[in-house]
Amino acid sequence: MFGSHSKLSIAQIVFYIPVTFIALYLASYRHKRPRMAWIILSFFSIIRITAGILVIIGTKSNSTGVMIASVIFLNAGVIPLIGATLGFIRIIAALEQDMSRQIRQCLVVTRFLFIAGIALTVAGGALEGSDTVSDALTGIKIVKAGYIVVLVFVGCLLAMQVYFWTQRLCLTATSRTILKSMALATPFIAVRITYLFLSVFQPADLRWNDLNGPIAPFLTMGLLMEYFVVCIYLITGFLIPSWRNIRKSDILLDGESR
Repeated sequence: MFGSHSKLSIAQIVFYIPVTFIALYLASYRHKRPRMAWIILSFFSIIRITAGILVIIGTKSNSTGVMIASVIFLNAGVIPLIGATLGFIRIIAALEQDMSRQIRQCLVVTRFLFIAGIALTVAGGALEGSDTVSDALTGIKIVKAGYIVVLVFVGCLLAMQVYFWTQRLCLTATSRTILKSMALATPFIAVRITYLFLSVFQPADLRWNDLNGPIAPFLTMGLLMEYFVVCIYLITGFLIPSWRNIRKSDILLDGESR
């Protein structure tokens, strides 16, 4: 018999299999460069499928290594979902060639924070599973440092979105659609990050434990929030015109709005 967490993992796998193919379609066929958002969503979907498989295997085998890998994939895997927002901002920056130089510099910084956040959380998570107490404690510190980097990363993304909102009257129709989609997804991302930080910084409280805690917080603050964000971003991929026609479509839409 499957436990509650295993059943959620099965549902997660079933959800993300078609999501992976849709994201790959958007990345490889409908949209060309910049297509970072769709590539990251594809990567995120594969991570979630892998996490679901690991949780099912871990609960059956009680393997410590598999359980540690499950936690790494569940927690560090949130970062690519947030990173998809960076991909959307890159699309806006590519469309709006007259954007300030500071925005482009900020994109470089956020890309570095994105990579650093993933590297620290994965490395720290691996050390947490060490048999040596000192290594395990070091791993916990590295993981916490990684999520602080993630918090700075999120702050940079929000700052760029606020800037674009102040310039929204000058943006193309496609950029405004993307901006609205990111705004719609932000509350769900905020709830997911809150659950993530509670699980990392309050490890003794089983309410925030991904594998051993109650399923209600994990389902409502974790999985469902991710589902909403993924659906919003995939729908956005079909709402905006394909990259090869994007400029022509914007000209037509702007002409009609006048």
